[in-house]
Amino acid sequence: MRAIIPIFLLLTSFQVADSFDYKKEFGNDYKLGITFLQQHRDVIERQANQFNIPPKELSAIVFPELIRYNKVYDAIEIESLKYLYISEGKKYADFSVGYFQMKPSFAEMVEKDAAGLSGKKFLLQSHFKELGNLPDSEANRKARLKRLTNLEQQIGYLCIFYKICEKKFAGNKFASTLDKLKMYATCFNAGYQRTYKDLLLFQSKKHFHTGNLFTSEKYNYADISRYYFENE
Repeated sequence: MRAIIPIFLLLTSFQVADSFDYKKEFGNDYKLGITFLQQHRDVIERQANQFNIPPKELSAIVFPELIRYNKVYDAIEIESLKYLYISEGKKYADFSVGYFQMKPSFAEMVEKDAAGLSGKKFLLQSHFKELGNLPDSEANRKARLKRLTNLEQQIGYLCIFYKICEKKFAGNKFASTLDKLKMYATCFNAGYQRTYKDLLLFQSKKHFHTGNLFTSEKYNYADISRYYFENE
């Protein structure tokens, strides 16, 4: 009996996590995220199809960011920090930008790592290869920030990120599409340059804060992505 009880509790805990109602938990913020994806479905699908990526997986990866996105705060933050980033670089200002909350450091990594992609010529890949070879100058940082404030180009970054993840995990066999999705979502949230072991550990934790000033509650980013993928 001593060996059975912990296993039962473990299985119960998984069932509770899987049945958590994020739609109810996040309320109007959840609805706003869904509305955004519906309004921009065409451009997401168009770019995803050009990269041979399932559009719903792309949407699921960034859906948690859409829940906490605040357009007013985003505008204020960009205005207050963009000059510092352009003039001094990411060491002095590395802030979340746009609906998908991408940081300049993330964009820079994607630009550089796009050069390592091979095979089919992906949309924007050759463009990112050129960007990855550019020096870290004020002009190039300004151009990067301009790209990050453009939704279509953010989707481009997201697509290239997905292809980088495909290359990173080419030797890993995921048990299901959901397992792959949760890993890619974790990479987006925690940083894809982490080791596989670190990413697995991060994936099991609750590190994601929605930005709600009235609560310190944290959530599992990958599980929110999973919930969207299964329920929408």
